[in-house]
Amino acid sequence: YSGTRKCLTICVSSQVGCAMGCEFCFTGLMGLRRNLTTAQIVEQVLSVRRDLPISEGYPQATNIVFMGMGEPFDNMDSVVKAINI
Repeated sequence: YSGTRKCLTICVSSQVGCAMGCEFCFTGLMGLRRNLTTAQIVEQVLSVRRDLPISEGYPQATNIVFMGMGEPFDNMDSVVKAINI
């Protein structure tokens, strides 16, 4: 929530695992397994929109952030394509 405005942020992943190796992050410790395809990135958003009941208590998605698993800049082609969809 942002003040009185109800917001819903969807956090999506761009990779399975991560190559950054940050010691504070479990995803980084597991290493990079693979990049997600554009379709797999978009499906994360569609799944939330499909499965989350829209009602007074649950607003429709207002924000999408790439803060899930992986480093978005390391999968830039698929990320940009997903954003454009």
